[in-house]
Amino acid sequence: MAELDEICRLLREDKTLEALEYLKREAPDDVKEIIENIFNNPLSIKKLEEPWRQMVSLVYFAYVSKFTSERNDNQSLVSCVVSSINAVKLCNAFGINYLIPKFLRNAARALILMGMKDEAEKMYLEAEKIAENSDKLEFARVENDFATLLFELGRYEEALDKIENALRIKIALASDEELAETLMNAGEIYKKVGDFEMSEKCFKEAERIYRSLMEIDKSAAFNLAITLSNFSMLRKMRGDYKEAEKMLTESLEIMEDLEKKDKDFTQFVATTLKHLGDLYREMKDYEKAQKYYERSREKFREFQARLETLN
Repeated sequence: MAELDEICRLLREDKTLEALEYLKREAPDDVKEIIENIFNNPLSIKKLEEPWRQMVSLVYFAYVSKFTSERNDNQSLVSCVVSSINAVKLCNAFGINYLIPKFLRNAARALILMGMKDEAEKMYLEAEKIAENSDKLEFARVENDFATLLFELGRYEEALDKIENALRIKIALASDEELAETLMNAGEIYKKVGDFEMSEKCFKEAERIYRSLMEIDKSAAFNLAITLSNFSMLRKMRGDYKEAEKMLTESLEIMEDLEKKDKDFTQFVATTLKHLGDLYREMKDYEKAQKYYERSREKFREFQARLETLN
């Protein structure tokens, strides 16, 4: 069916709203009306006849899975898991397995944030099995995300195996932005297993990519700041205090600039200030360390107070 082929193409590219618009253009009038009001009354999908009911349901659940996967509140996390599982069921019904790993990854992320890491691991294992034989780049995305979970669980050698799989594929196939994310994760994992040379190579390349992206799109600033902060920890560990100080200072400047536009970045300013305090303490500059610790505590209090006003 031509409509199914096209929506699958769009969903593969994460173009969920475009997929809904495409269905609305192609659908009969009764289906168009339901699509137009789908976010106000999603239960109306049940009124549709097949195959429109399944196609509209798939696109709707794909949209909710993607949208809620980018949020952290409890309601969104539950919605992400439910929508992702429903999308997987519909993919199975249509026989389009290659879309399933994307939804399993979204569900796994939500489960991790809900503290259900064992269930998340099951999702990754299933996604890994499907993607390995259907989509190399999606397989690399699964391996990247799986590696971060294994890292959190303290299973560093397993994490290393996954992140190296991801890197091999992403170097050849991924966009610069996606590759940089995996390089940053790899830098952390290599650091943890004691391969400081590879860790430095990964952080350096991630930094280079993000600086290059900054010339085109200033939204890369946050990722650059995080990379510099993580890279500085490696430099500090290796005794290169001056370079670590330089990186953390630049990271702080970026975070403070972002905070001026969005107070959600206050937490990152606070964390970076603490990292600078830790660095100066290790350098035995206790006066500076104290100053940065005090500023960090002040920012954490400011962030906590803001959270309380939002609840």
